[in-house]
Amino acid sequence: MDKQAWTDSVLGSLAGMSRTLGGTSDTTSSANKPKLGVSEGEALALQTEGNLRHALDDLWECRGHRFVSPAEVREFVDGIAEEVCTGLLARGQSLYRTWETKFGQTNVEEIETEYLEFCERLFAGLSDGDSVREAAIVEKRLDGEIHPFADGCGRTAKLLAAFVLLRGSRTPPRYGARSEYYTKINAEWREWFSYYRSLCETPRMA
Repeated sequence: MDKQAWTDSVLGSLAGMSRTLGGTSDTTSSANKPKLGVSEGEALALQTEGNLRHALDDLWECRGHRFVSPAEVREFVDGIAEEVCTGLLARGQSLYRTWETKFGQTNVEEIETEYLEFCERLFAGLSDGDSVREAAIVEKRLDGEIHPFADGCGRTAKLLAAFVLLRGSRTPPRYGARSEYYTKINAEWREWFSYYRSLCETPRMA
């Protein structure tokens, strides 16, 4: 799979999962989440897609990079999250979430600690042989549990998961119904792993 095919595959998978990519601001996680700095509709959809394409370009270029520390991994993840949010956050808004969610994700005061642990785990996992398992951990921890960013946690998590799979010569997951996905991501780990593997039941990349 070449760069264009991989990019198209990731964007195609995200199309049915990301409300923001469809031009709708997603504030379902909390009534306290600030409004985005772009009006809903075509402008939001175009900005979001452009951001994703830029992030995917960088991920593709880094597919063979050898990370040397958890700190470098954090800088990398932050950079992807910043690209995902470019032009979307209100002026002066922090990259990180500063409000509680209604879905039971990490409390604000614990985000820093859990995010550091996530980056340490990802650093170790990038050299693990089971890329599907590592991608599943990325999505559940970053989006389903910690939810560290002010916006784009789902998009960032899915891009990073696709990156982990790419490094393992695996194609991106093929997501089904959004409602089923978010039911499964909040389930126990065993159920989540089983579900996620079903999304990745495609041949390895040529």
